[in-house]
Amino acid sequence: MSRDREWTLRRQSAYLIINAQIFPITKPLVKIGRKLENDLVIQDVLVSREHAEILYRDNQYFLRDLNSTGGTFLNNNKIDEAQLFSNDLILIANTPIMFILEDKQEIQDNLSRKTGSLEDSEDNDTSES
Repeated sequence: MSRDREWTLRRQSAYLIINAQIFPITKPLVKIGRKLENDLVIQDVLVSREHAEILYRDNQYFLRDLNSTGGTFLNNNKIDEAQLFSNDLILIANTPIMFILEDKQEIQDNLSRKTGSLEDSEDNDTSES
């Protein structure tokens, strides 16, 4: 199976939470650093221009340091490369980043329940007229 096909068929959606903002991981390789060409840009002089990357390989996510000056930390441990799990804490310079995985089926179920609730409340609104 091609890498792009594998990416399309993955069951889980991944997100990074940084500075109270959600950054969806939408491709199999996400580059992180200070340089504007990165997918996730961190404006901090302690962050290397090309600091780290998150890659999707063999149905799993990995964090890889790109020989950065200050290093990349995962759950307070300095890493070269490590597998990521939901709720892992990445630290790049002074910037904490939370890695989150959500199962696509759970998201769809939650959306269905919310949509159903909205439809029920709309039905109630029209029946009162």
